[in-house]
Amino acid sequence: MTELLSTESDSEILKKLNLEEEKFDHYLQLFTQWISSQTHLQQNFNETCKKKFLLWAKLDFEKAKKKFQKYCYTPVTFKEFIQNRTITIEGDLKALNFIHMLPLPNLTPEGYRIWLYSVYDADNFDSFAMVRMVTIAANYVIHKQGLVAGESGIFDMAQLKPHHYAKMFTPAFLTGVKYNLLTVPFLIKNIYVVNCHPLLEKGIALVKAILPKKLADRITILTKDQDVTKFLPAECLPKIYGGNLNSVESLQDQWMQCLMKEKDFLEEFGETVPLGPIPDEFQTSENEFGVEAYTPGTQSFKTSTSTRSTNRFIIWNYAYYC
Repeated sequence: MTELLSTESDSEILKKLNLEEEKFDHYLQLFTQWISSQTHLQQNFNETCKKKFLLWAKLDFEKAKKKFQKYCYTPVTFKEFIQNRTITIEGDLKALNFIHMLPLPNLTPEGYRIWLYSVYDADNFDSFAMVRMVTIAANYVIHKQGLVAGESGIFDMAQLKPHHYAKMFTPAFLTGVKYNLLTVPFLIKNIYVVNCHPLLEKGIALVKAILPKKLADRITILTKDQDVTKFLPAECLPKIYGGNLNSVESLQDQWMQCLMKEKDFLEEFGETVPLGPIPDEFQTSENEFGVEAYTPGTQSFKTSTSTRSTNRFIIWNYAYYC
C-alpha cells in the first residue's frame, strides 16, 4: 500500500485547509524548537508527525503542545493496548482475522483519507484485539503517511447482529474510543454507517440527538453497500461499495504487508516512553469516561456519577477541535 497510496503535497493539503504555507512553516519551526526543549519527551518523531499536531490544532500552539504531550505518554497511559507489541498475524495483527480495518489508498478530492471498518467474522470478534490494532494503525499513519485534510470512516455493520453488540461495546472498546479522542491528531469529517440493524440504528439516532449538530451531521446511516457512492467517489472505494478499487481482501493483504515492513518501528514505539515521573495531568483518569481504567481479561466496570456530564464535555471538546 505504500507504493499504491495516493498522496498530495503539503502545499495542496494546506490550501484545502485554508492555511498559509509560510505561516504554517513558521509555526512548525517554533513547535520543533519547543519539542527540542522538552528533553524528557521522545525526540525521534519525524517532521510529518509534528505537522499533524499543528494541523489538528489549526495552528493553536498551546492545543498542539498539550495533544503532543498526551500522545507521547500513550505507551504509559494506554500501556495495555500499546506495550509488548508483536507485529505478526498471530500476535497484534490478529484482529485482521475477524475485521477489515484499513485506510483506503486514494484520498478524496477534499484531501480526506477514508478508513474502512467491517467485521466479517462477528462470532470471533475480540474488542481488546481490535483496540490493539487501532493503536497500531494510528501510530503507522501518524508517522509513516503524509498529510491529509481530514478523515472519513465507513463502518459496515452487515455481519453484526444484536447478540454481537455486547461483544463490541466493552470497556476495551470504550478505552479505544478514549485513545482516539484524547491523543490522536485526526480531524473527523464524515462517518458512514452501512448495513445497520434497526436496533443499532435506533441507538445511533439517540447518540446523534445529544451530539452537537456539527458533529451529529457528520454521521450518516446508509441502507446498502453501494449507497456510499452517493457521498464518496468510486475511485476511492472497493468494488463491494460500487467503487473501482480492488477487493477489500486484497487491499487488506497489502495493508498488512505494509505494517509488517514497519515491524521494528511499531514494536519499539510501545517501549519508548518519556523520562521521569508522569505528570498528574497526563495520568489516565478513571473518570474521563465514567469508567475505571480497563484491565485485560475483565468485562465489568463501574459507572461514575459524572458519566453524562463528562461524556458530554469530551464530545463538545472534540467537536470544537475538529
